[in-house]
Amino acid sequence: MFAQICGISIFHESLGRGLPLFCLHGSGVDHRSIKSGMESVLNGLSGIQRIYFDLPGMGQSQTHPQILSSDDMLEIVLQFIDEMIGPDQPFVLAGYSYGGYLARGVVAEMPRRVKGMMLLCPVINLSRHARHLPRFKCCERDQEFVDGLTDEQFSLMDQFVTIQTPDVWDNYLSHIHPALSLADPGLMKRIRDSGFSRNVDDPRLPVYDGPVLVLTGRYDVTVGYEDVWKIYPRFSNGEFVVLDRAGHLLHMEAPELFQTHVRNWMQRVVAD
Repeated sequence: MFAQICGISIFHESLGRGLPLFCLHGSGVDHRSIKSGMESVLNGLSGIQRIYFDLPGMGQSQTHPQILSSDDMLEIVLQFIDEMIGPDQPFVLAGYSYGGYLARGVVAEMPRRVKGMMLLCPVINLSRHARHLPRFKCCERDQEFVDGLTDEQFSLMDQFVTIQTPDVWDNYLSHIHPALSLADPGLMKRIRDSGFSRNVDDPRLPVYDGPVLVLTGRYDVTVGYEDVWKIYPRFSNGEFVVLDRAGHLLHMEAPELFQTHVRNWMQRVVAD
């Protein structure tokens, strides 16, 4: 389905009924990148309405030349939320990578409406030069499988995917790679070079007390894991987890641990 937000056609998909959970994907991909992990936990769980959508200029959503910054992107997310559920209804957030950056912007704008938030490998510093990144480490490799890849295929995995097995590769090909060619490169550059005008992680802001889960991978060479401790003071009910055998594809590389942590977080949200 599509919704018209600020004159932009936004693709979205809703599954289940109940407390709305808005899922925000990363930069340059689309809703499939986070849906693949969240549905492994929430499919069949009653009382939660999962709302997946493609950010402008990504996936099936339209792009727009007047989206010049992350402030503009956040405004569209805020208006999309109100369009879907109304201006006063509570909801839950899940944000992956750049979606984790936007999710914190949403909490800063409307903290009383957000009943809980999960951040998966979140962007903390929008500028890549400001990130503390680990050295890449391959934690598991199916050598027979890797030997069967072409040089082009292996280049997609090398120095990025920490668990190099057929299952992770298949997930990447199904839920990440197809969206890369759909993204508007001009818009991607604009949001990459322009963060929020407001520091949403400022420790002087009121502390958010809803249930928070932050999942990071020790070998995430895209956003890292060390910088997440900067936002720790912002959340009085936060659980921060670093998985040792995972990178930026944490939900694909460590699916069982991902599911366990997200399931426990969701139980906290529902009980809160």
